[in-house]
Amino acid sequence: MRLPDELARLLAGRPVPGQREQAFPFLTVDAAGYPHVALLSRAELDVGPAQASVLAVVASRRTRENLARDGRAGLIAIAGLTAHYAKLRVTRSVEAGDLLGCELELSEYKADSLGIPLSPAEFMASAELAALENWQRSEAVLRLLAAG
Repeated sequence: MRLPDELARLLAGRPVPGQREQAFPFLTVDAAGYPHVALLSRAELDVGPAQASVLAVVASRRTRENLARDGRAGLIAIAGLTAHYAKLRVTRSVEAGDLLGCELELSEYKADSLGIPLSPAEFMASAELAALENWQRSEAVLRLLAAG
């Protein structure tokens, strides 16, 4: 299933220092069956070739374990009046030190709106944050995933 254009636009690109950026809830399920949330930014997400997948780089140990065990995730993105809910399944992964890069196929998608303005979780991108989270490493893993 191809990613819808609006969702792909929200995930594509990289954070710009000095700009407000969306923090995307990325959900997995732990071994006991409880939801686990990691917040990812566009520094850790991208759209795969031909808009056929979501690419994600995960640093959280628990999220990596959940993905390795279960292979499923959910992603929430907000834009204007619409909440985008994506159910994803890992189709390929690569390990890069303490990072896990995943290519995730869209298995189900819903664009939900009641016609009211929504506000996503946001943060201010900065050079300091880029260095702290080592966005260059994430970018390298995203390029590796995109190359196939």
